[in-house]
Amino acid sequence: MAKRLTTAAIGVVIALLVLFLHNYIILPIAAGLISGMIVYEYLRVNKLLRYHLTTGAAMIYALVLPLLQVGLNARYRSILTVTAVTCVLFDYVRHKKKMSERTVFCALTGMMLLPHAMASAVTLNNAHEQHGVAYLVLALGGAWIADSGAFFVGTYLGKQKLCPEISPKKTIAGFIGGIAANIVFFILFCAVYLGIMTKKGVAMHVNWFTVIMLAMVCAVLGTLGDLAASTMKRQLGVKDFGKIMPGHGGMLDRFDSVLLVLPFFTAFVQATNFFEL
Repeated sequence: MAKRLTTAAIGVVIALLVLFLHNYIILPIAAGLISGMIVYEYLRVNKLLRYHLTTGAAMIYALVLPLLQVGLNARYRSILTVTAVTCVLFDYVRHKKKMSERTVFCALTGMMLLPHAMASAVTLNNAHEQHGVAYLVLALGGAWIADSGAFFVGTYLGKQKLCPEISPKKTIAGFIGGIAANIVFFILFCAVYLGIMTKKGVAMHVNWFTVIMLAMVCAVLGTLGDLAASTMKRQLGVKDFGKIMPGHGGMLDRFDSVLLVLPFFTAFVQATNFFEL
């Protein structure tokens, strides 16, 4: 527990520093580095690193995509995507006798899903000139607060297992506790943020029913992402995706709950302009 909390504390400090510098190139670089690390872990556990062209294409795609979410750079995203997919398919044809269809689609799925999820952080930050960073904090909190709430509630109160064959430590009480923690976090954050922006003379509105529903959806999506990652680890026979974060495992172990929450929150904000409903 001490190791887990120490690693989490260091992660929070780094995250706060990146968020403080959100208007600079630091955020896209951080998103790119995280994207690259989780893609590397995904390729490694799926034994895809032996396909060098596929690995190179996936890594470049993961590192560069978050940098192409802003301004004129966005015009190059399609070129990057087509080039990366072409490299993977070329590798498939070249290694036709040992690279199965399962392998190539596994590579394509990881290469597309993981970097796009992390690139959503940059898109979300730039979704609104004033509220962008608040959206990003809510989205990340929507994944991690629920995860932490579920962990602590499940540890002390959980008895009935949620999905014992996939994740033995997850309990129904923990799942409910995670949702409750998310609701409290969303309400407190939005209340404080509303007060700060009102004092600055910024006109905004908070629909509290929407806030609560959004908190619940984020908690559920975060849990689903976590369970999907746990299912993959079970099927592959690995405990963690990596060891870079003591007490947590790899970067993908820490960001699995973010993979659905960030894209969902980004789509929601783009469709509704959340703080101006």
